[in-house]
Formats: sequence, structure tokens, C-alpha cells
Amino acid sequence: MDDRSVSQGITPPQRRWRRMIAPIAVAAVLIAWGMFLAGQFDSLRSYAWQIAPAALLASVALSALYYGGLALCWSLLLRSMAAQPVAHPAAVRIWLLSMISRYIPGNVWHILSRALMADRLGVSRTTVVASASIEQLLTLLAAFGIAALTLPVWQLRNTLASDLPFGEILIAAVAIGLLGLHPRMLGAALAWAGRRFGRRDLLWSYRYRDILRIVAVSVAAQLGSGLALAAVIAGISGIAPADLLPIIGAAALAWALGYLSFLTPSGLGVREGVLTALLLLVVPLPVATIASLLYRVALTLGELLAVLLAWFLRRSG
Repeated sequence: MDDRSVSQGITPPQRRWRRMIAPIAVAAVLIAWGMFLAGQFDSLRSYAWQIAPAALLASVALSALYYGGLALCWSLLLRSMAAQPVAHPAAVRIWLLSMISRYIPGNVWHILSRALMADRLGVSRTTVVASASIEQLLTLLAAFGIAALTLPVWQLRNTLASDLPFGEILIAAVAIGLLGLHPRMLGAALAWAGRRFGRRDLLWSYRYRDILRIVAVSVAAQLGSGLALAAVIAGISGIAPADLLPIIGAAALAWALGYLSFLTPSGLGVREGVLTALLLLVVPLPVATIASLLYRVALTLGELLAVLLAWFLRRSG
């Protein structure tokens, strides 16, 4: 989910700069990972691995549900913001099918394809871009919220986590984010932009509790992603019930920090690096390393499964 060049208002000169720097950043991340794996080769080879295919398949299924939850989050936003009523199945299919173009260089094509498909349903492109931008903010807020809720478990396990002010920063960010969603904040900002640029389709009248429900859907989707990571770890080494909360929190925080790493597509390499470091609280380094890489594979396969299902339902419908 990389709506960043749209949702963050990146200008054409900035996009050109990113197109030049991004390949260098990706290459640097891949080289760093290659060197790290080479240094860990002996420990990876000597570890007593166990593979449970059923758990790995469960991870793929949970990943598909994760993407379905994100699609539903956008559908709820679009349904609330659009002047023309949009059925949930149609909006969910649009979100999932548009994700195919996410891997085309540029990080905007999936938003453009989403806008084109929604245009056929009578939804303005401005509304689609605005809803996609808000969707990204809600997803980021949900990820930080889950990380904040699981932070006490991390602090009990690691003295460094309890000594740093990271928890206070995380909780403050979530509080500011929730405050910013209030109609007197977000709604007022959209109304000002609508008047400033003459776009009445940016005017959005909503109740605070309605957007909090959408946040709850995004949180549920992030929980599905965390359970997908737990299934990966269970499939290669097994986990204790007490490890479930820190694993879910690690998945959420790694996604958020990977998202904020603007130069790598889908947080490639950055998310895995953060996740490996966080998982050391619950599993040995070889397991943390392989689990973070397999988790990326499971998410990709889950996304593909969700897209194929959306395509099939569209064809059959």
C-alpha cells in the first residue's frame, strides 16, 4: 500500500528526485541484507529448523484477510465521502484490483487505476484521491495504535524499551492522530481545501464515531497481519501464547516504519530489518531473520490470493 506520492502531496520535481534516489536506496538495502545473511549463514544452516506447511498456508490466508480488511476500510470511507452511493462489493473489488498496478514504478498508478474504475460508478476522482489519502492515515494510525497497546509487554521484556521515551512518543502520536480525525479538524481542513480549489466534492459531513468505526476496521486488518506473522513463526519454530502480543505489535510497528521509509517500495528491506530486531524479544536471531523474510512472501501471496478472488468474483458477477 504505497499511496505516499499522492497522499503526501509530492510535487513533480520531488518525484523526479525520488526516481533517481529510490533505485540507489533499494540497492543499498538489498546489499546490506545480502551481507547480513552471508554473515549469518553458519547459524542459519546449523539451526534445527522445522517446517509446518499448514501454518504457512494459514499465514497466506490471514494475509489475504488483511488485504480484504484494508479494502473494506477504503470502501467505508468512499461510501461515506462519495455523493453517489457505492456498493461495498464493488468498492472492495476496485481496491483489490487496483493493487496490481502498485508494483509499476511511480507509486501512483494504483491510485489512478482506482480513480478510473471508480469513475465508472459515478465517483469523482477528487473523492477517490482524498479517500485514498485518508485511508493511508487511518492505516498508519491503526498500526501505531496496536504498537502502543502492546508496548507494555515489550517494556517488561527489555530494559532498553522501558528506559527510552519511545512509548510516550508513540502514545502522543496516536492521541494527536485521533484528535486530528475529528470533524472540526479533518472535516474543516477538507472544507477549506474544497473552497480554496473550488472542489465541492471535498466537502465531507461525517460524525466522529463513524470515522472511529473505520479506524476499528483498520485495526482489525492490522491484527490479521500480526496473526499472519505469528503463523509464520509457528510454522518454523513454534511460539508460546505469551509471545503473541509482542509479535502482533512487532508486525504493526515494522509496517509503520517501513511505510515511513519513503525511498523503498512497500518498505522493502526496511520493514524486514525492523521486524528482525523486534522479534529478537521472543525468538532467536535465525528464526527472526527467516520469519521476517517469509512474512514478506506470505503477505505477497496473500495479496495475490485476494486480488485473484476479487477478479474471479467480478468475472462471475
